[in-house]
Amino acid sequence: LSIVFTDIKSSTLMWETFPSAMRPAIKLHNEVMRRQLRLIGGYEVKTEGDAFMVSFPTATSALLWCFAVQQALLEVQWPSEVVSSVLGQEIYDDDKTLIFKGLRVRMGIHWGQPVCEPDPVTRRMDYFGPMVNRAARVASVADGGQV
Repeated sequence: LSIVFTDIKSSTLMWETFPSAMRPAIKLHNEVMRRQLRLIGGYEVKTEGDAFMVSFPTATSALLWCFAVQQALLEVQWPSEVVSSVLGQEIYDDDKTLIFKGLRVRMGIHWGQPVCEPDPVTRRMDYFGPMVNRAARVASVADGGQV
């Protein structure tokens, strides 16, 4: 099983700076995440704030989802306050290819055998253990836009 953790870079600062723009921005972010989960076949384990924990049957499908999400985030029509800020402005590489726009999401993946048990409140499968902790740590060292 592969576990992916995601988190929006500087989201706390963005909420403090653009509270009215962040509500629709988070909604757009969540729509992208869930649309790609449906298309690629992942499982939304849980969310906390703007962070997602998702699982996939293979490392390949986890990577495909991460790449698809990062690409789709570039195509979102973000609120103007977000893209006009230094935290969400468009950035191009030397070949004039768009590489950042809007919310920047960091992602971490790890593959292995987690401890599995249903959550008594949500009744959804939840995952625990060293392999899950490793995925969370990998995500924490990524920068926004990195997998």
